[in-house]
Amino acid sequence: MRYRLRGRSLTKPLEDLDQRRWLFENLPIDPTHADWLRQRAWVRTIHGTARIEGNTASDVEVEALLRGEGSAKVSDKEAREIIGTRDALILADELAKAQIVPDEAVIRELHRRVLWNQSPLLTPGEYRKGENRVVDADGNPIFRTPASGDVPELMRDFAAWLSKGANRHSPPVVAALTHLELVAIHPFNDGNGRTARAVARLILVRHGYALNGLVSLDAQLDLDRSAYFSAIRQAIGQDDQPNYDATPFALYFVRSITRSADHVLARLRGLGEIMVEIRRAIAHGAIPPALIDGLAFAWVNRHVRAGDYIRLTGRSAQATTRDLAAAVDGGWLRATGEKRGRYYVLGPKLLSTPAQGEIISPAS
Repeated sequence: MRYRLRGRSLTKPLEDLDQRRWLFENLPIDPTHADWLRQRAWVRTIHGTARIEGNTASDVEVEALLRGEGSAKVSDKEAREIIGTRDALILADELAKAQIVPDEAVIRELHRRVLWNQSPLLTPGEYRKGENRVVDADGNPIFRTPASGDVPELMRDFAAWLSKGANRHSPPVVAALTHLELVAIHPFNDGNGRTARAVARLILVRHGYALNGLVSLDAQLDLDRSAYFSAIRQAIGQDDQPNYDATPFALYFVRSITRSADHVLARLRGLGEIMVEIRRAIAHGAIPPALIDGLAFAWVNRHVRAGDYIRLTGRSAQATTRDLAAAVDGGWLRATGEKRGRYYVLGPKLLSTPAQGEIISPAS
């Protein structure tokens, strides 16, 4: 591998992350709420990693598409990107659980999945034959890539490091270095970022840093996109060169996992607060008792559909209509969309909870 690393600067960030890891292993969380948060993290991960590359579908549209709902208003191109991303991440998780060390074959297969059903001109799973500009989502150049003739040898060296040399670092640092080197080599015509994030996820899941599936690192990278690209640029520089300083990106990456964990911890605190308010409203007869699950689900997922409510509560379609109308009248929810595309987003009472926000500011 072509990097250098100032390992001492990572000591405290890694200690902070391991503290969060312990917390997530010992969280006193309702299993149903944990399932909701895991599903939310899964949708946010697919949405975030695709959005970094310019996909414009909303998280609600991504969720509808993943469920196979006809209400998903997504272009064919963006739908293929989302489905390909999902399939690549599913494979990454399966390989991680099987304790597979990623090699060239794994990386190329993940790339094939990322580019599922897209143009064959993008040569899924095959190394690029020409130059490839690296730009951010706004088209601004980030750095120049190696010559295409160097890519096969660079990837062989990279795979050899993954199998033998990577174990001298902690898993989160290996995931960061893997992501950075794949982006630096940029071995494919397209889909390099999504592939790099999928391989990094494989390493984190394999070594127990997925934090019980409750956390979405990719959503954090998307929300903090300018700092994400800046950390890559700061580490690699403008031109591909050996012996680059990977420390800025490794620091950013490890801290981003911690910020993702802190976001979920804040959401859990907020969920506890909102459950108190919901129970109080039910006790006073302001809303139907069945809304305790419906509103909690909406708070976790940022929205709820009538079908979700029926599944959660077992209420009839008619009772669901009445319950959701009561939630709207009481300021708990707000209806949006029409007919089959209708869903309910957070109303002012749910939005007033201090820990309700999705965005986490980057650490200084």
